[in-house]
Amino acid sequence: MAKIKQKPEDFEVTEVLKEPLKKEGAFLVYKLWKKGLETEEAIRKVANLCRVPVKVISKGGLKDKNAVTVQFIAVPEKFRLKELSFPNLKLTFAGRRNKPLNPSEVAGNFFRITVRGAPFPPEERVNVLKTYGIPNYYGEQRFTPVRGNTFFVEYIAKGDLEGALLYLFKPAGWEGSRSRKGKRAFLKGDYGTAEKFLTGWRKMVANFLRKNPDRLKEAFNLIPPSEIEFQFNVFQSFLFNEWLKELIQSKTCKFVRFRYKLGDMLFPLEKVEIPETLPVFHPEVSVPFYESKLREIGIKREEMKSYSKLFHSFSRRTFVPVKDFKLSKGVDGIRLSFFLPSGAYATNVLRFLLDAV
Repeated sequence: MAKIKQKPEDFEVTEVLKEPLKKEGAFLVYKLWKKGLETEEAIRKVANLCRVPVKVISKGGLKDKNAVTVQFIAVPEKFRLKELSFPNLKLTFAGRRNKPLNPSEVAGNFFRITVRGAPFPPEERVNVLKTYGIPNYYGEQRFTPVRGNTFFVEYIAKGDLEGALLYLFKPAGWEGSRSRKGKRAFLKGDYGTAEKFLTGWRKMVANFLRKNPDRLKEAFNLIPPSEIEFQFNVFQSFLFNEWLKELIQSKTCKFVRFRYKLGDMLFPLEKVEIPETLPVFHPEVSVPFYESKLREIGIKREEMKSYSKLFHSFSRRTFVPVKDFKLSKGVDGIRLSFFLPSGAYATNVLRFLLDAV
């Protein structure tokens, strides 16, 4: 059985910026190497070690925890950082630029991946990938925050703010034991114990309810807009995947089907003529496919309009090219390297070629 991420070194990710760094500029840019750390966690460590406020450090993208990753961070010149070297974190000066970093500055990522226990991929799939690229599905890891098969947005649409709040305290994906203990205590109404184990905004909610146990609806207002926005984005991602799948199925019967947490992904084995981009769902825009899907789920678009500002509005490519693709067999498994544009998921390449996720 194919296995990925048996150790962080099996999955290497290097961020590529759109513009080259300069010798002059008001912002100092550093190359951040990390292993076994989330991006935000690594940035907090850098801030503490260099004694600068976390808020002055800007970044391009978020990188996987269970990997060896290289990305860029930037600070205003007056907050110059020290170069660092630790077993799981390194920081080196890379250049300058005239403004902070943000996700739109990232061209994409270069991947070097080792997959263990997998047979060499069929030549047909390799040729399809090189010629046509891959469907630009949101990858499995995008849906880690989904509890069961229910979305946060379903509670919001029904006006069930208590249910929406409790949803965010249900365990999702891998979590540390303290977090799980805190969430379990919260769901039992033991807010004092929950407060001891939880962190961030969840700790604040537990503290509020410890003092005001009958005010669950008011506690909803303590959820940061960024968390609500993230949950909405996950729902948009699911709807996009469903539309892309349906379009592919309507154009060809030559495809391979893979299951994922919320349904199926179809990967065609030939070129399919579908639009180059699709708009993501937004409460202010009526799209027939999305309207139909919402009816299946049991919610109405109009029920979400009051939250429109927290939904992103953009179009996403239906297929993405896989550039600089190389494939070889080593003593430790199948080795792949390739470049994907920002927002595309390497796990989709592995799923298609090697049935590995």
